[in-house]
Amino acid sequence: MELSATLVGIIITLLMLVPVAYLIMSASGKDKKVKKSVIQLSQTNGIQLKNIDVIGNLVIGVDEASKKLVYTSKKNPSVDFKIVNLEDLKDCRAKSIKNTEKTLDWVGLELVEKTGKREIPFYIETADDELSKDPFVCLQDAKRWESTLRPLLKAS
Repeated sequence: MELSATLVGIIITLLMLVPVAYLIMSASGKDKKVKKSVIQLSQTNGIQLKNIDVIGNLVIGVDEASKKLVYTSKKNPSVDFKIVNLEDLKDCRAKSIKNTEKTLDWVGLELVEKTGKREIPFYIETADDELSKDPFVCLQDAKRWESTLRPLLKAS
């Protein structure tokens, strides 16, 4: 009797762990493919990305030598591919829009250019079809990217 109960317990545990492990491996494989395609797109534009991140649906990277920021979406990396010259920026800051004290509607980076502002979303509450992380984790990622990009901006 004890052997069959143990066997049933092991089978139930495996039934729960195998799909979770598959999802984790599948997601990390997709992230690697997207990173590789963004690196290739960047190299065709003469940009060598050293620092690259996948944050929800956003893929963002920076080439510190040429002072270029690259970002795109995870779903359409080649269509949404954008390059920002950091020397043309006046400021860069993490930005969040709060719905209430405990919830965030939007998190991202705000890039202040000479001609206007550009926003790079890390998290959007209303985007149901996008893959996203916790908004407060995205806010920490945005602050980390702000501190990475600030020293690369041209002093204005």
